[in-house]
Amino acid sequence: MDVVIIGAGPAGTMAARVVAEQGFTVTVYEKGPLKREKPCGGAVSGRVLREFDFKASNQFWDRPCTGIFLCSPRNKTATLPSDRTMAYFVMREKFDYYLAREAQSAGASLVENAPAEPLVKNGKVVGVRVNDEEIRAAIVIACDGTPSSCARALNLYRGNDSNQAATYQYQMSMDNTEIDEKIGNNLEIYFGSSWVPYGYSWIFPKDGIVTVGCGTWFRAFKHYTITMKQCLDRFIKDHPVAREKVKNAHVLYPQSAMIGFSGISSPIYRDGFMIAGDAAGFVSLPTGEGIYYSMVSGKIAGEVAVEALRKEDFSKGMLKKYKERTDQRIGADMKWGPWLRRLALDTERDQEHVVKISAKDRWFGTMVRDMIVGDIPYNMFLWNLVKRPHKIGKFWLGI
Repeated sequence: MDVVIIGAGPAGTMAARVVAEQGFTVTVYEKGPLKREKPCGGAVSGRVLREFDFKASNQFWDRPCTGIFLCSPRNKTATLPSDRTMAYFVMREKFDYYLAREAQSAGASLVENAPAEPLVKNGKVVGVRVNDEEIRAAIVIACDGTPSSCARALNLYRGNDSNQAATYQYQMSMDNTEIDEKIGNNLEIYFGSSWVPYGYSWIFPKDGIVTVGCGTWFRAFKHYTITMKQCLDRFIKDHPVAREKVKNAHVLYPQSAMIGFSGISSPIYRDGFMIAGDAAGFVSLPTGEGIYYSMVSGKIAGEVAVEALRKEDFSKGMLKKYKERTDQRIGADMKWGPWLRRLALDTERDQEHVVKISAKDRWFGTMVRDMIVGDIPYNMFLWNLVKRPHKIGKFWLGI
């Protein structure tokens, strides 16, 4: 085998598609079924379609996103609409399977219900072990999410209280007419530590379903005696704004997941091996978005693998290009995301001001909207603010 990939999420299937399109053999091993509902809010930013040549006419989505709704800790609200589709709300079973079929159409082989782990000989990754069978490969790409069992097996896992988060959500049935009336096509974000300490809550509308959830960093559990289920149940029952929107919705099933951020695996490459997607910590710290970054890193991993195969060089010196290119493409968001979080979103005072100024100042609100959906990189968001000191003054003063 030329390339073996562990995990059939967006990173894995994108990497497989790239490798297969260039005529090399590639197999993706997925520990569960290919059609499975993955724990995720399920918002795919519009840049995914623009950058990966997907068409909205392919029905991998449930509902378009045409606005952002923000609710402050004191329940002040701001609705930031757009005259275009900024993102797409998806059920991950449908979206991930769409990506899997794209990879298969390119010539990749996908094997479901096949847990795999790195095969190490003389300190080097030389393939994978699947159901006690050893499968050799020139390159292995780990795309197995957080926490990455591959990173753990290779002693590359660096998870701690500051780069890991816990999430809990319900998929809830709700009549589309009521969704249209109460939520519309808005991505809804709710701030407030009284609902979930340090984190935020969300409502994402789908087709006859609303995804309602909350998430926060691991460090919250050191200071608060809480469970994520308790936080979410209280949010749905007692939040003065959200409870009215979902009071007629009914829980279908719960989902929980961990999210890993930058630095959770290090290094992300070695001889014959790369880590991509959530497993590598390619997730936005301010918003929790991961799908786009997974697809970018997966594509780059596939491209570097193709170059390595053509040169027959699988050394870490060759695969270092993967780190260099991901730094170039998405490194700014990974670097400046924590700064943006600390400067504008870490405290309830800051959250209150973000919502208040977004509602009053059209320029600021548009910037916040575009930052949330990924239409403006975080460094550009911060730079645009620096160039307008009076906007920064408004933010800090909350006026």
